[in-house]
Amino acid sequence: MKAWGKMTIHDSNVREKLLQLGSQKRYNFTAEYARCGYKVTYRRGLDRDKLASTIMFKNVKINNNLVTDHLWFNYTKGFAELGKLIVGDVISFNARVASYEKLGHKIDYKLERPTKVKLVSHKNGKDALPIPNTTKGKNELLG
Repeated sequence: MKAWGKMTIHDSNVREKLLQLGSQKRYNFTAEYARCGYKVTYRRGLDRDKLASTIMFKNVKINNNLVTDHLWFNYTKGFAELGKLIVGDVISFNARVASYEKLGHKIDYKLERPTKVKLVSHKNGKDALPIPNTTKGKNELLG
C-alpha cells in the first residue's frame, strides 16, 4: 500500500496498467459493451439531485492487451450515436487516463473524455435487450 497525503492506493484496487500508461496523451482503446446504468449527481446549491445515464464496458484493451476488466463512462453523445448495442458488441474510442478518489480515500484510475467512438464489431446474439438510441435526449435511457 502506498500513501499520498491522506489518500491511499491499495494495490488490489488500482488498475495498474492504466497507471503505467500515464495521463500525458490519448490512447486508442477497444472494449465490449456490457450494460447501461445511472448515477446520482450531487450539485451544491441545488434542491434536488439528478440522475445521469452511464454505460459500462468490459475487457478494455489497448493494442489487444487487457488494461482493465471493466470501466464505467458517462453516457455521452458519442456512445449514443452508436445506436442500439448488444452485450458483447466491440467498440473503439480514444481516451486519456485520469485518477480519481474512491470512497475511503482510495485512488483508482479511469479513462475520460472518450472521442472517435466507433462500432468495431456487432454481436448477432439475442442475449440482451438493445439500449435505446438517446440522441434526442440524454435522459431517455432513464425512462
